[in-house]
Amino acid sequence: MKVSEEPDLCPIARALACVGDSWTLLILRDAFQGATRFDQFQRGLGIASNMLTRRLERMVDNGLLEKYRYQTRPPRFEYRLTDKGRGLAPVLLTLYAWGEHHLPIAARGVELVHRDSGEPIVPVIYDRHQGTPLVPRDVVMVAGPDATPAMRQRAERARAQGEILLTSVMEDTAAADPLAEAAVAPSAEITGQRRR
Repeated sequence: MKVSEEPDLCPIARALACVGDSWTLLILRDAFQGATRFDQFQRGLGIASNMLTRRLERMVDNGLLEKYRYQTRPPRFEYRLTDKGRGLAPVLLTLYAWGEHHLPIAARGVELVHRDSGEPIVPVIYDRHQGTPLVPRDVVMVAGPDATPAMRQRAERARAQGEILLTSVMEDTAAADPLAEAAVAPSAEITGQRRR
């Protein structure tokens, strides 16, 4: 499937080429929850062995996981998150919050809480430069110096339409959607910053 006319120039298309299937994200979820071995992933996901083997190999090739031998006879391996893989934590936390808000169910299988306080958390996307939470109406994608004509056209269209579309959408959803508006900074684990 061709996800973009300019896959190398678009960060979203590049990211999707690396993690763009649900099994990859679910393997990452389990890896963040401590799974490292093939049988742990297989039990947790209910995925067929051949599919899991292919996904793990691809994730190692893409630099999301590293493979470590923990047994020689027969050979057995662990799969540990790399820095690149750990960098997807905010994506998974944001997907969690989006799923809770837009696809709620009565049952409470898992909840996100702060490790120290035990209080529930609401993940937000935070801009390090501005020091504020990001909301869609504050973000615009502009054409970079190497943009193709099609990318420039999309950027111009987005800028022209952005104000109208995002303003009306945000007015309707800001009060109800924790991902649309947020007034608190994310924890150090979400931003990747270390506590002092």
